[in-house]
Amino acid sequence: MGRLILAMLVLVPVGLAYGDDAESDSLIRLTVNDFMLALQAGDGPVSSEMFSNQAMDQVEVMLVSIKQSLDRDPEAVLRRLNSAGYSIELVVAEDWETREYLSATLSLPMIVARYALYELEIVSVAVDGRNAVVDMIFSTATGVEIPQQAVMTYEDGNWKVTNFMGITAFP
Repeated sequence: MGRLILAMLVLVPVGLAYGDDAESDSLIRLTVNDFMLALQAGDGPVSSEMFSNQAMDQVEVMLVSIKQSLDRDPEAVLRRLNSAGYSIELVVAEDWETREYLSATLSLPMIVARYALYELEIVSVAVDGRNAVVDMIFSTATGVEIPQQAVMTYEDGNWKVTNFMGITAFP
């Protein structure tokens, strides 16, 4: 009996988050809104935790490229990083882990400025198994509307961001 109750406590929330389209829709909308708010606030640690494994793989490719550039010309790369807003020294940059690099990047003033211009409206959510596509409109104060799509992936018990308005196109 105790195992049955434990199984229900574990499986029911998973089923609600993943199996029920209405619940998934609601959780996806909440995640997308929270992600946008974290980006607008420059909260790199929070927003980086919302990245899917696939998105993290893209970030890792960028970090490897930076580290290779550091090996070739550390002074020039550090100048470029510091001019982009990173406060980093060579020893730290050489040891950057992917999530640390991502957190630092998503905390940059230029990232905040990129997303602070917009108000987000979620138009629709289409769930297909462990993946979802979110149709959105980003609006500016002047009335310009930019339609976009976010791609979400369900992993580790949460909906995570795989693609979101150029999020892996970093400085």
